[in-house]
Amino acid sequence: MLTVELEEELKKRGAFDESTVINEAPPELADVLNRLIDDRKIKKSDLIRMINVDRNYGYQVLNGKRTPTRNFIIQTSLILKLDIDEMNYLLQLAGKSTLYVRNLVDARVFYAINHRMDYYDAVDFIWYNSDNV
Repeated sequence: MLTVELEEELKKRGAFDESTVINEAPPELADVLNRLIDDRKIKKSDLIRMINVDRNYGYQVLNGKRTPTRNFIIQTSLILKLDIDEMNYLLQLAGKSTLYVRNLVDARVFYAINHRMDYYDAVDFIWYNSDNV
């Protein structure tokens, strides 16, 4: 059950039943990532190549065998053109901190996503060419 579905279930219940929450494990990061990748019709191999990580590591993340780095999630979000809420959701599932715009790198990520920057331009802006806005 998706989190939004669980929220709806809790809203409509007359009395709180903790078993509803306990029996519904949170979705696995790999499942959510793969659904987003499929929805956007992006090949996993292309995503891994664009992020420029070791092929084995990339597939291990997508298969749920490894926890991704925060940058992996951010870069994946940029490639998939996710919005801030979707990216923060992935970060939460991965056990990473969500964006905090008082952090300069996070502010750049926020700007890049909200201005729908091209992936390579966004990566350059966020991590390499910090002087241009």
